[in-house]
Amino acid sequence: MSIPGFSPFPEIPQRSTPEADFDAKMYALFQHFATTHRNELLAFIEFLENNSTVIDAALNGTTIGLTDPAAAKFTTLEADSIAGAAVQANATDASDGKLLTVGAGGILATNPPNLADPAQLDAPAGLYSIAASDGWPFDGALLQLRRNAGRGVQIAARGSSSAPNASSEVLLRTSGNSFGGWAQLVHTENLLGTVSESGGTPTGAVIERGSNANGEYVRFADGTQICISPDFTNLDVTETTGALYRTAAPISWTPPAGFGGAISMSGAVLSQGNSRTHWGTLRVLNSNSIDISVFAPTPATDRAVRAMVIGRWF
Repeated sequence: MSIPGFSPFPEIPQRSTPEADFDAKMYALFQHFATTHRNELLAFIEFLENNSTVIDAALNGTTIGLTDPAAAKFTTLEADSIAGAAVQANATDASDGKLLTVGAGGILATNPPNLADPAQLDAPAGLYSIAASDGWPFDGALLQLRRNAGRGVQIAARGSSSAPNASSEVLLRTSGNSFGGWAQLVHTENLLGTVSESGGTPTGAVIERGSNANGEYVRFADGTQICISPDFTNLDVTETTGALYRTAAPISWTPPAGFGGAISMSGAVLSQGNSRTHWGTLRVLNSNSIDISVFAPTPATDRAVRAMVIGRWF
């Protein structure tokens, strides 16, 4: 049954017309409402009573609709009441034009459906659980976005049910006819941490900072490393060297973090105090050993310097 329509309304009379004509037109208008539109309104009410249901309550205190709706009528807002060919048969139903099932293994589910590695290209867009036992490189959750078969984006949160908070890794990969390698996404939880590499490719955090008794250091994911020594104090620059004076023996410094090789290192000695009274030089012996010498134009005691070295940690 289609929704009933309403016939056109008569022209509403204007008070500027002669009184007799106005009365006649008003009478005709009331007659139209009392007959034609009354029947039309009753037909519309009958339509509502037989073809709709107010959800969970009456409308403005008046119950309108079926007490016992016919089969397949929309009777509640709960998703599990919607059924039929227009709804996903299951969480992996990729048929076009269907309503997305919420819960019970679908999007927002507590336990999303498992996706085996061999099915990764053919699976529809959605949220999945993945496991190393199925051929994936790790356990976790996977969001697949797909333009068409064999082309799309996968975003994975790496973890496991036994240690769900052990890692905050989020990885992404894209596909043409096949998916490429996984790339780790940089975010606030892995920007700072322990840097690492495999074959020259960064595999850890972006920046690592640390300190120990030998000074402070900062490492970057590209391999760059900067080391700063603690202050070397109470130095006597009294040994005659031509027209200058120097410390009797070099100061031996082991950087707080090892470098990848002496050939990649360079640095400077910073005077702590008046640089006109003393200055220093350094010599790299190897990636973990540096000699520092301090010079002065006249004999000087109780001097202080600090060294800084820049190089690569791999």
